[in-house]
Amino acid sequence: MDPLVRAEVVVGENTRQVLVESTVTLGRPAVKIRNITATVRDLTTEVIEGKVIVQGVIHKQIFFVGEDNIVHHQPEDVSFSTFVEILGAAPGLNVEVEPSISHIGFTLLNPTTLHQKVVLELFVKVTETQQLNVLAGTGPLVRLDQVIGENTRQELIEQEVTLGTPAVKITEIRATVREITTDVIEDKVIVQGVIHKQIFFVGEDNVERHQAEEVEFSTFVDIPGAVSGMDVEVVPTVEFVDFILLSPTTLLEKVVVEFFVKVTQSIQFNVALGPGALLKVEEVVGENTTQILAESTLTLNRPAVKIREIVARVNEITTEVIEDKVIVQGIIHKQIFYIGEENVEFHQAEDVPFSTFVEIPGARPGMNVHVEPVIETILFELLSSTSLLQKVVLELFVKVTETVQLQVAVAAPYGPYYL
Repeated sequence: MDPLVRAEVVVGENTRQVLVESTVTLGRPAVKIRNITATVRDLTTEVIEGKVIVQGVIHKQIFFVGEDNIVHHQPEDVSFSTFVEILGAAPGLNVEVEPSISHIGFTLLNPTTLHQKVVLELFVKVTETQQLNVLAGTGPLVRLDQVIGENTRQELIEQEVTLGTPAVKITEIRATVREITTDVIEDKVIVQGVIHKQIFFVGEDNVERHQAEEVEFSTFVDIPGAVSGMDVEVVPTVEFVDFILLSPTTLLEKVVVEFFVKVTQSIQFNVALGPGALLKVEEVVGENTTQILAESTLTLNRPAVKIREIVARVNEITTEVIEDKVIVQGIIHKQIFYIGEENVEFHQAEDVPFSTFVEIPGARPGMNVHVEPVIETILFELLSSTSLLQKVVLELFVKVTETVQLQVAVAAPYGPYYL
């Protein structure tokens, strides 16, 4: 069966060069410009019909020789704004921008006046998120997000609020959903978060006032096939807000929120090339697994008679791709629970940094990396009442992919899906 996947269908792409000129006054007289380097920062985009508006800042580092024959430095930020024409572009579509500095020219007009010309090249790609059945075949091995299921649930959240000032009238209540967290269990997704409300009301002095309120909520959505470890996306929509002023200081609120939940999992398979859809996908370059032993000795804050339990997780993973290798660094965060001499259970946390590398032939700088860490074993020994020896066996599964465009064969496209 050909899997239903969520993929980025390429709408169009284009490249534009922009000449950005500026004149800067140097902080001290110069006899020579040594060099100027530039990077692009703070990129923002807006998609309109047939075009993508791109704005940002060119951050420059100017190095010059002063009259004292010392090399001095001066930064400069120059804003730019342009557009790139892309047939088929429309509001709501996804945008990817790759900026590069093609040329930096400069002329020292006088000892303190520097004229610069920067040629900026912008490669812009517009894609549309769609769900479609991709046909398996003998083409490249790619990594895609398979759609396990999706569902919608409406939730009524009712709350009585005590106003800080007596009110004669409620003029408006605005509600937004924030701080969403999810937990996938078998065939269900638990969704938790906060509804942030802005209450506008007229007090007894006829002055309009404001009061903020946050209400926690918890609900679940049935998704057959969902299991722990899968990926979740939640799109909340506040559908309806109603309120009744029960007394000058008591307000009854009713908020209806709709939750659209999608569950996916990462899969890889060989696609069939051919007419269908031009997709931006991640082609699998290689993958490998390594195990490391992280050993540490911790001094406990108080004497212990017994270690009850140690739990650990991996945080702050960073990666760097070099030729045929991936360097992986991170922190093993441990929670240590132990029994003190007074027979009371205590807790102490510990962070242990780790660094290793995984060999993956074909890996090159600039490629994408996906790391799945698993704590396999935690061993410990109480060397003394305050000295704890720990050994953690950590397994790292590392996959390297390269973003490419492929014309793949598809069946039964499901149409656009926006987040």
